[in-house]
Formats: sequence, structure tokens, C-alpha cells
Amino acid sequence: MAQLDGQFKKMSGSLGQLTFRRVGTKTYVSEKVTSTTNTRTSAQQKHRMKWPNLIITGKWVCKFLRGAFEDKPEGASDYNMFVKTNFAASKVYLTKSEVGAKACVAAPYQITTGSLESIVLTGEAGASVTNITLGRLDITADTTVRVFSNAVVTNNVDYNYGDQISFIWVEQLVDPITGYPRCKFHGEYVVLDKTSEVTLRSLVSETGFSVMSGNLACSLGDSFQGAYAWVHSRKGGGRTLVSSQVLVVRNTLYDEYSTEEAYQRAVATYGGESDSFLTPEDQQVPNLRRSGDV
Repeated sequence: MAQLDGQFKKMSGSLGQLTFRRVGTKTYVSEKVTSTTNTRTSAQQKHRMKWPNLIITGKWVCKFLRGAFEDKPEGASDYNMFVKTNFAASKVYLTKSEVGAKACVAAPYQITTGSLESIVLTGEAGASVTNITLGRLDITADTTVRVFSNAVVTNNVDYNYGDQISFIWVEQLVDPITGYPRCKFHGEYVVLDKTSEVTLRSLVSETGFSVMSGNLACSLGDSFQGAYAWVHSRKGGGRTLVSSQVLVVRNTLYDEYSTEEAYQRAVATYGGESDSFLTPEDQQVPNLRRSGDV
């Protein structure tokens, strides 16, 4: 940008490739940008293709997990933090039609970040066993919250009365009409109360509150497809403290929708990608033409 003097110093507006701008008693001139960045490179397309599945998952997960991110900046929401935390690693690719139909694929997203010790899982996905020891407790229809709470607090030094154990699971489904993937979100929890005579089964199911080898475990069944996680939370210092947890996935659709082939299929429905028009493509998209006005 240059400052003008003489007969040009009172000019403003545009003239050809030049733009004149008045600032006080001075006139400045700059040249217009005539080149644009290619917005359909592979990197940029993959960047954009991450958003749809992440957005719809975050919308629903955050309804169950308020206060899921301890150190979020003032003014930021749990949804903002969910998207920010998972964006870099996200790689579920949906076609344009699937996005329009609000399709969703259960993926291994991080759903909480906090200062409490993470709940550690062992075993195969779908039949995970936590590191929350229950001693000799056998959960039956008559087991009360008091009995369950005593078992947790007595056998685990990181748990106190008043803490909460939550179980979140995402059920992977397929729409019977469109054939597109969709998800159903579930959540249940129990607050550790040493006096409550309410039965445990009136609050939570065996889905996330079963016993295996003396530890808290899930019972999702052999046919389960989706994702799940337990979360430990506590009130402390005027805020909610949580354990950092990632969804455990057992989902053949995630395997299908997170591949390079899935990306190529999805990006074709948005007009494809273009690093350079003259560079031969590995796989040409049928009927994809490029045009423009001169």
C-alpha cells in the first residue's frame, strides 16, 4: 500500500486493478488480489468432511454430559469443547445425501476431559470390565443403592460418597427406509449414597451396571453395535470434576465409513477434489466436469 500526493490525493474507490482509500487527509492505494486459493484440494475437502458426523454426535452426547470438560474457557460450551477436542482425529465421511438425512456413525470420540482418574477398561469391546472393584457384591433385583455405594467406596480409594458413576452408550442403527446409518443415544447414572434404600435396578440397568470377575462391567450382548463409556464425576470447588473418557467402539459401520474409500465416495457427492486440473487423478469421478466464465 502506498500514500499518494498531488492530483491523486483526493481519489477514492476503484480504478482498474487499483483501490483508493481515504484516511483523514491522506489517500492510500493498493492493488486488488486477482488470484484465489483452490478450495477443493484433498486436504481442504477432508477438513470439511469431518464436520457433519462430529456435529450431530456432539449435539446429542452433550445433552447427557453437561460439565464434561473441566477447563473449558469462559463462554465456551461443552459442545464447543467436544468439537474442538475431537476434530483433528475425526474421520467419519458421510455423503451429501446422508448428511441431509442427519445420518450418524458411532465413533471413538473423547466425551470428557477432567482431573479425576480415568476409568480403565479391559476385555473385548462390548463386554468391557472396568477397574472399579465391587468386592463380593452380586447385583440382584434387591440390591440397594446403599449396598452398591458401600461396595464402590470401600474397595476403591478414588471414590467418595456423593460421587456419580454414569454410563453413556450409543446404539448404532440403520434406517429401514433410506439404509443410512443413524444413532440412538442413551445415558443412566447412580449417585453413591450410603443411606439410600432405593433399589439399584430402579435407576440403572444391567447394560452398564453388571458384575464380572468382581468388577463393574457392561452387558451389551453379542449383537451390540455402537459405542459406550463410563464417567466418574464429583462436585468440587464449585464446579464439576470428571474423569477423562473416550467412547469404546464396536461398530462395523465405523470401520466402513472411516476408510479412504469412504472419503472418496463421500467427496464425489460434493463435486470431488482438485489439487490441479492437469494432474491425472488416481480415480476419476464419473460425469464430473469443471466450468467457469471468462
